[in-house]
Amino acid sequence: MSTPPDPAAKPRVVVLALSYKVTRRVQTYVQDLADAGVEVDLLVTENASTLEADLDPRIRIHRVFNAEASDITIRRIERGVLFTLPAKAFGKARSLTVGRPALKKVDAGLALTRKAQSRVSRGFHRRVFWPTFRAIRPLILSRKGQGPAVELDLARADRIVAADAPAVPLAWRLARRYPGVRTTTALDRKPYVDAQ
Repeated sequence: MSTPPDPAAKPRVVVLALSYKVTRRVQTYVQDLADAGVEVDLLVTENASTLEADLDPRIRIHRVFNAEASDITIRRIERGVLFTLPAKAFGKARSLTVGRPALKKVDAGLALTRKAQSRVSRGFHRRVFWPTFRAIRPLILSRKGQGPAVELDLARADRIVAADAPAVPLAWRLARRYPGVRTTTALDRKPYVDAQ
């Protein structure tokens, strides 16, 4: 268990919430800490993670990505190969056949093929890509999140809290890097709220 570097300094907690949205229990936890006078840094995945969250202005919010879908290369490649490129190819082909009576059957075949391709792409995305990506996403976030986390000056933090499952690998890396800072997955208010 770590102690604050300066007894007169306010306690400081860094909360890692790397799910797509900040959950209500995490919002309540950081609000309780802020109300108790604790300095709170909240590290989230992207800008959209806190859009619907009603967070106190005393809580400093830091982001790993601006937009996860465009900042992670594998997501851009998957979207391009499965959705963007086929849509452009079929769109160009259909633009050459639409309105031409001689190519009416070709146009109907292209429309049907596009519909089937779209269905196959959505199925691959849901059944193959997404389960695989969901499994490796915490590891990607732990690598990409190290930079923004290190900028938070974690050596003077009292506690690092992994508030959700995707934050655990990053919290583990930070615990190894800062062994004097207590790292936990428990949203424990007692050391701060009951102390007053």
